[in-house]
Amino acid sequence: MAHSAFRRFGSILVVLSFAAGAWAAPTSESLLPATTKAYIATNDVDDVRAKFRETQLGELVNDPVMKPFIDDMKDQIGKKLEKAGKRMGLKWADMDGVYGGEVALALVQPDAKDKTSHATVLLVDITGKRDKADALLAKVAVNQKANGATRSTLKAGGVDMVVYTHQLTAGAKVPEVAYYFIRDEVLVATDNLTIATEIAGRFGGAGMPSLASVEAFKSAMKRNNDAAAGMKQQVRWFIEPFGYAEVSRAMQGGRRKRGNDLIKILREQGFTAIQGLGGYVFFATGNEEVLHRTYIYAPGGVGERSKDKYKLAMRMLDFPNSTQPTDLDPQKWVLPDVASYLTFNMKLKDAFELSETLVDAIAGDTGVFKDIWLNLENDPNGPKINIRKELVDLLGERVTIMSDVKVPVDLKSERLLGLVEVKRPEIVAKALEKAFAHDPAAKKRVIKGQIIWELTQEEGIAEDTELMIEGADFVSKKEVEEEAAADEETAPVLPNMALTVFDGHLIVSTHVDFITEFIERQGTHKGLAAETDFVRVTTELQRLGSNLDSFRFFSRTDEAYRATFELVKQNKLPQSETLLARVLNGLMAQPKEPGALRKQAIDGSKLPEFEKVSKYFGPGGSYVQSERDGWFIVGCLLKKEAK
Repeated sequence: MAHSAFRRFGSILVVLSFAAGAWAAPTSESLLPATTKAYIATNDVDDVRAKFRETQLGELVNDPVMKPFIDDMKDQIGKKLEKAGKRMGLKWADMDGVYGGEVALALVQPDAKDKTSHATVLLVDITGKRDKADALLAKVAVNQKANGATRSTLKAGGVDMVVYTHQLTAGAKVPEVAYYFIRDEVLVATDNLTIATEIAGRFGGAGMPSLASVEAFKSAMKRNNDAAAGMKQQVRWFIEPFGYAEVSRAMQGGRRKRGNDLIKILREQGFTAIQGLGGYVFFATGNEEVLHRTYIYAPGGVGERSKDKYKLAMRMLDFPNSTQPTDLDPQKWVLPDVASYLTFNMKLKDAFELSETLVDAIAGDTGVFKDIWLNLENDPNGPKINIRKELVDLLGERVTIMSDVKVPVDLKSERLLGLVEVKRPEIVAKALEKAFAHDPAAKKRVIKGQIIWELTQEEGIAEDTELMIEGADFVSKKEVEEEAAADEETAPVLPNMALTVFDGHLIVSTHVDFITEFIERQGTHKGLAAETDFVRVTTELQRLGSNLDSFRFFSRTDEAYRATFELVKQNKLPQSETLLARVLNGLMAQPKEPGALRKQAIDGSKLPEFEKVSKYFGPGGSYVQSERDGWFIVGCLLKKEAK
């Protein structure tokens, strides 16, 4: 998975033990190059660990019922980290006691013109810990020798470096090399000589641009620092999205040759206006278990039309702030017991039209977008729908998405239901009738006089599916079929879907029974807004600045995490498609044999029953405000109150 490499690095900050000390060394952002694409740092990891232990999540980790599972997970993560650190000759357990201050990890793209270039950097403030650092480097020498690496030295950037060159591995063009040096109470370890030299030069005052000089980084950190108002953060982070995607791809051996290059397409469609995003994370603040803030820096420029802030498909990302604080309050029909609730403003009609260049780029041919809708209207064997008059022109600007989890949990337990305001709902309902009445994959259901269209997909690849997404590339159905045949694996299947028009909204759900329950329960409850946990989260978000927002989100994490927890316990994590499962799969995935599913690395049978630990998962939420140069996101997780 593209994001797994950096998550491994971030995990180090949580699982290692650190020693606190006085701050004396240069800051990591002043040492790292401007070509840094992903960055995570803390000024005091002991503080991170102590603060985390104060939270209910910390209590969860230390609960005796979780010990068998936590021990197994630590073992698996340790193996992952040790494998990642083998090139550097580091065994993570050896690093205890080395840290005297700031610790930072970064992924760097040394040469922007060379999309295969990548580097990893570890910076450790060793103030007051020089003896520990020297002992660590002695262990590195032993480890590198055991790994068959050759030791040498060189002087670069005005400092003496120790170099370990590994034996050339099968299929590799150049050997792996690791560089180490200590300067001004900072231990530097990296796998790239250019980056090592640049960092060394910055200690001597060389004027090479650093991460601290990058406008997106400066803007993100300033926005977060201003909002923190002097409160000490435990972790800060930054990502330049396109550079990070390229570095992650390079670390995995480069882009696959088949299919369209999604990174290239998004670059050309103007999404590079998102120059970076970064944030602060706080634990055990006194009000929140976890508090996080993120600033997405996207200053934009002149688009094709002078009134446009962005260009091409990037213009789709238009999320107006509400005009009144109550505009995004839960609607009366929102079910009170949902696992999560997301609502936001978006100019959907404009987004549809502005997606034209993106659709054409993905298809690889100009005019595909227009042809799709013309054929939908004019094909004598088609539904004869004018997509604009019968749907797009009637869309409102508020979108709402709810989720829940059905028990007992299986692979299809997580349910989603999305609603979009529509004008002239009778016209939209008629359009659905025209679209699905003669579709063999559609089944007409009638619930309390309400017509619901259920679409089911057969096993295998759906006949009408022309493009699928895999990693950072778009691939054709034929290519997926060919690869599936080669792997003897079943290709992805489109999810089932159900649609209806109800109470002035177009409703789309992953499960027809979710729509049915939604309709049948109307008028039987007071709604989400009256729920105690929702009120708690909303009150706290308002204290944190929620007002005229473009997005609002609420989650009962005990319910939202239930599906992933139960699937892990059933050892079905590799098959799970929940968001949390994707993160865990990226971190813990094991190689697979042809024709077989990936194996779950951790033994889920060691987990306790969910009811024994659900007391640690409290409610949370977030809000987003659209600003002149991007978007500001603020979120929190609260302590779960005893019932």
